[in-house]
Amino acid sequence: MNANTGKIIRIDLSSHSIEILEFPPAYYANYIGGSGLAAKLFWETADFNAAPLSPESMLMFMNGPFAGLKLSGTSRFCAAGRSPLTNGFSDSSCGGYFAPELRYAGFDGIVIVGKSKTPVFLVIEDDNIRLMDAAAYWGKGIEDVTRALKERFDKKYRTLVIGPAGENQVRYANIMHDNHHSFGRTGFGAVMGSKNLKAVVVRASEKKMALFDPEKFEELRNDINPRIPKGMIPEVLREFGTAGSLESHVYAGNVPIKNWTSNFWEEMAEALTGTTLSETYFKGRSSCAYCSIACKKIIEIPQGPFALSKGSGPEYETIVAFGSLLGSMDLGAACKAGRVCNDLGVDTISAGATIAWAMEAYAKGDLTDTDTDNTALKWADMETVIDIVLPAIAMKKGGLGRLLGLGSAAAARKIGKRSIDYTAHSKGLEAPMHDPRGGGHGKALAYALSPRGACHLSSIMHFIESGACYYPEIGFDYDLEPMTDENKAKVAVFAVEMGNIENSACFCQFADRQITLPEWIDLFNCVAGYDWKINDLLGAGRRIFYLKRLLNYRFGFRALDDTLTPRMLEPARDGEPKGIQMNFSGMKADFYTRIGFDTTKGIPTREILEKFDMAKESAIVW
Repeated sequence: MNANTGKIIRIDLSSHSIEILEFPPAYYANYIGGSGLAAKLFWETADFNAAPLSPESMLMFMNGPFAGLKLSGTSRFCAAGRSPLTNGFSDSSCGGYFAPELRYAGFDGIVIVGKSKTPVFLVIEDDNIRLMDAAAYWGKGIEDVTRALKERFDKKYRTLVIGPAGENQVRYANIMHDNHHSFGRTGFGAVMGSKNLKAVVVRASEKKMALFDPEKFEELRNDINPRIPKGMIPEVLREFGTAGSLESHVYAGNVPIKNWTSNFWEEMAEALTGTTLSETYFKGRSSCAYCSIACKKIIEIPQGPFALSKGSGPEYETIVAFGSLLGSMDLGAACKAGRVCNDLGVDTISAGATIAWAMEAYAKGDLTDTDTDNTALKWADMETVIDIVLPAIAMKKGGLGRLLGLGSAAAARKIGKRSIDYTAHSKGLEAPMHDPRGGGHGKALAYALSPRGACHLSSIMHFIESGACYYPEIGFDYDLEPMTDENKAKVAVFAVEMGNIENSACFCQFADRQITLPEWIDLFNCVAGYDWKINDLLGAGRRIFYLKRLLNYRFGFRALDDTLTPRMLEPARDGEPKGIQMNFSGMKADFYTRIGFDTTKGIPTREILEKFDMAKESAIVW
């Protein structure tokens, strides 16, 4: 094979058995890698009766075909399986250095089933693969364990580690890579914890890859690499990090405030933006492997109630989730909350959203002191959030920790009182920190249609609607008006195709904004030897999207689940989008027609599936 090695490690933790699997080349050509290949392997080999946290459940870490290439944007990889937060098939993406190291070691991915009787960690050193005792690391935070593993092996060994939240199987526990990079979404840290798997460590002895046409790739790389950091988005990211756009988002009404009750808070725009972060706590930049953008911030807060040692800084999502969403303008507190979440192993988006819901519920009287262990949940009380609430969630401590550890949707269903109406989620996954009422109505469509739940990276609608990318090669070279439904369903079809291509190729969506469709085709062809044209590329993206929808259909999701909560769909109360009603049902119906979905099942029709060479899959669901 080219680029891909054709080899996937399978670990059965119940028996501590290790084997190397090889799958047909057509799996790669049709489903690419990353989340697409993970979906295909899950469809073919998973136990669909297995609960997410049962020993029989399957957890996968999967590379794309570009992992290991010295090209900006190729450092990401995928975690996938059945989510304990949504109960459906899901995937999560992470950047850093693990993906190329796993490829150089000779593997495309790792499949893990079973449950070890005692805590273990997995070590991969080329073809020397073994499980080792992790009792000394169990119960410890991610920073301590990562440091200990690198001291035990070498700092060049790449790590995936869970924290106490994963061990305690909090439904939105994350997995941290080298302390700075996160599989944040949908709770795969809990899946690792349920299997008594504390960490994964990988190291390759040499950097090697086989490409179909290495000369053509070098030509492309020499053209693309210098261009990527010169784009508008990469320049902002390098200078100010992912929060560099926060100020403009505030004025557009795109930033949720106080659990989505407001769309505008002018003072917050300056207080929390990446510019302020750079001017106050900035100590340096870091990047993913071979990336010239270097969007990650190194920060230090030398003194005060939220003092932090030099280390990783927060992303946009974390700053908003522990800033305006909780009614706080304290940037230092957001930095501290993010670092605490990373050490405990908690997804910052779901944690912030769940706490925001709880604060509103407490203010309304829907949550009482009895429910919260006499902890007052007040807007902007960040000391309580950091010192009491986050540790309680990670440790499942008391009624408060057990309730909020469920996630906002399950917690709301548990207490009732119509509190589900003021959650912000789709399919049980809390929405990211971009409000579609101001940021663009197409984002609402993207959130609702995403197979894993509310997600702005499952498609590229987020970038298209903000004018960050154009594709004149296929006639897409027009601007979209954010706060209308015009052309949104039409664009959403292409957006999910390209989103699934990027997530299956494991290509960074920031770097991709500088790459044309013909260059995408050239990359796949010279690296993997696919001999694709544009229709083949987009067809693969569509096929992957369809398969993910079929997977979750088998887990009980239907067309009715493609929706958002009442809070997210009510007209904005202030700011630029105030009073504008979103035509969500019209956009959804239009998308269903264009994508070929059955309006009840929410999956492609039999005819559409056969058109995309999915007759075998069709026979199971139709």
